[in-house]
Amino acid sequence: MKKLIFAVSALAALALLIPNTGFAQHVYSNQLGIYLTADGTGETGTMVIGDPVSLFVVLTKPTDDGEAPYTWVNFFDFQMNFSSIDGLVQTNEVLPPTGQNLGATSIGNGYLEYIVAMGVDYPVTNESVSLVTVGLLTFSDTPIEISLGPASQPSIWGQMSYLSVVPDLTIMYSAGGSHEATVFTFNIEDFPVALEDASFGSVKALYR
Repeated sequence: MKKLIFAVSALAALALLIPNTGFAQHVYSNQLGIYLTADGTGETGTMVIGDPVSLFVVLTKPTDDGEAPYTWVNFFDFQMNFSSIDGLVQTNEVLPPTGQNLGATSIGNGYLEYIVAMGVDYPVTNESVSLVTVGLLTFSDTPIEISLGPASQPSIWGQMSYLSVVPDLTIMYSAGGSHEATVFTFNIEDFPVALEDASFGSVKALYR
């Protein structure tokens, strides 16, 4: 009997160490990244050539300074920057319902800019919200790195931001750790390093 109790206890302890892949588990507040899934838990790169790929720009764990969770978003601004646009074509773009983009969205300039206001609050689900879905297609095997940074006319100087409760703008932090860091790749085998490898305090310090 003692051996059985020990075995059950050991299995229970091991179960706690195994990550649950069925649910999004976002660790850091106000983190903006690009993923292959709308919940912000998918892969951060692709090797697909010749077929359209949907990239989801996702804000995870939106919270106020006191770490109280926000339940909706009604404005955001940021810019997607591409290291190369060789063979890269934008196939579509999806904004939240009622969202109007005032940014420059010609990928031919090497970036896509989003300054988006919504007439209706856009809900947060399971600690994440997909702000923009961008369809991209590459015909080349050229390595492409994408980073996230401030819009050309940011609401908070030098920062990406979003609004939930008027008038409190909140800074969004790049999943890469800085505005210059890569958050998504095309044609690169090693995907960008996960933010979990760094402490959130050190990440926030980069933006001050």
